[in-house]
Amino acid sequence: MLEFKPITLQDKQEIQAYTAKRNYHLCEHCFVDLFIWAKHYDTQFCTQDGFLFIKMLTFPDRLPMYLAPIGEGDLRHAIELLEQDAAERGNPFVMTSIPEEMLPELQAVMPNELVIENLPNGADYIYLAEKMISLSGKKLQSKRNFINRFKQNYDGRWSYEDIGPHNLEEAYQFHLHWCEINGCANNESFRGETCAIQRALDHFEELGMKGGILRLDGNVIAFTLGSQSTDDMYIIQIEKAEADIPGAYPMINQQFAMRNCTNVTYINREEDLGLEGLRKAKRSYHPVMMGNKFMAMRNI
Repeated sequence: MLEFKPITLQDKQEIQAYTAKRNYHLCEHCFVDLFIWAKHYDTQFCTQDGFLFIKMLTFPDRLPMYLAPIGEGDLRHAIELLEQDAAERGNPFVMTSIPEEMLPELQAVMPNELVIENLPNGADYIYLAEKMISLSGKKLQSKRNFINRFKQNYDGRWSYEDIGPHNLEEAYQFHLHWCEINGCANNESFRGETCAIQRALDHFEELGMKGGILRLDGNVIAFTLGSQSTDDMYIIQIEKAEADIPGAYPMINQQFAMRNCTNVTYINREEDLGLEGLRKAKRSYHPVMMGNKFMAMRNI
């Protein structure tokens, strides 16, 4: 049985050493994501034979699953270690969030041995950072219009500031406010998100995160949290805004990107979770590519 253990801040360097070897551009390979959601998904990890292994429980069904092993070496052996671990724990073997780029490797080392399925609601939306900053081109005209109208309507009344020790609590309180006005304060999924946001803010500096707050007349109307996961990509972990203030979402999005994402090629805004409103919003920015993910089980 593999010796899995909970993820702590002290494990950041070790985990990142493995994920840096294979830049798959997925949020599941970002230490910040793994850490802040660890309690919600009971995420644990271990390393062996040149690979990083991660296991977690699905929500809300609490079914055990493994992420695809990340590292260098004998991939077949690594997967067999996971299969053996699942068997010894009395669990079915399921491997999830497999990067599309890994599929040829899987098929090469385990031809016709796995049943592989697409995870349609799990794909990450990945954008060109330059486009998210400039919003250039006809496709993003509506975003530019929203921002221009926001600046005109609230000239002299809005401000943007970086998140730091002085306003961490304000960001958290806005999240609670956002949950209240959106009717999700008692939703189990959003309680998990509340826990993730609390962990992110509690360990903001240690995680190397960045954040921004958008104010109108001094009041918080939006905030966002993100982190640079690889040399060429930034991930937006959290983004909340007052939906009834036109332009609040595009403003916090662009203002944060302008200040933090000029040195990367891509911005990953993660998956849409199958939520139609979220899907529509993320598609409206026209991703340059999708971080497609797959699930695999033993072909019996």
